[in-house]
Amino acid sequence: MRAVVVMLVLALLSQVAVSAPSGIGKSANEGCLCHGDRDQSTNVWIEGLPESYESNTLYNFSINVESETVATNPNGSIGGFRMLVVGGSITFDESAGLIQELDGGWTHTESGNMVRTWNLSFVSPEDNASYVDFTVFGNAVNGNQASSEDAWNSLNLRLPGVEYDGEIFSDQAEDRFSPMDYTVGLVSMVALVGLLIITLRD
Repeated sequence: MRAVVVMLVLALLSQVAVSAPSGIGKSANEGCLCHGDRDQSTNVWIEGLPESYESNTLYNFSINVESETVATNPNGSIGGFRMLVVGGSITFDESAGLIQELDGGWTHTESGNMVRTWNLSFVSPEDNASYVDFTVFGNAVNGNQASSEDAWNSLNLRLPGVEYDGEIFSDQAEDRFSPMDYTVGLVSMVALVGLLIITLRD
C-alpha cells in the first residue's frame, strides 16, 4: 500500500515538473513557479509602448525575453510568456500562430514556444487620465521539455494616460536579490551578532 501511495505522489509531482510548451493559463498568474525562483539573469521587457498613451489609440509592441545563462536551441523550445493587462485591449495576429488568449491573459502557443519575442497590439482606453497595468512573466527555456535549468523573470509596468498625474512605476530595475540571497544575508547577520556578543563578553 505504501508503494502505491509513493507512486501516486511521484506521478503528481511529475505533472507539476513538466513544461508547458503549448502555453500557460491562470496557474502562471503569479509567475512560472514550477521553474523555481525568479532568476535575474533573465531580462523581460516591453518595446514599442509610449511613455504615456493618447486615448483610444493603437500601439504595436513586443514582449522580449533575453537570458545570460540559457542558450537558444535552434531545434527546440526556447521561450514562453504569460501576460496580464488591466485596462485597454490587446490584439495580435492570430494567423502567425505564436500567441493565444487563455484564462483572461495572453501566452505563447506551441509554435510561439520556439521564439523569445512576441508581437502584439495595444488599444488604449478612452480615459487618458487613468493608467493601464501590464504584468509579464517571461521564461527562457532550454528545450529539455522539463522545468529544470530554465530561467524566468517578470515585469510590472504601469502605462499612464497623457492626463494622468498619479504614481507611475516599472520594476524592470527592481530588487535584484533572490530569496536565497536574503536567507544567506540573515544567517550571516545572526552569526555576526553572535560573534559580537561573544567578543564583548570576553
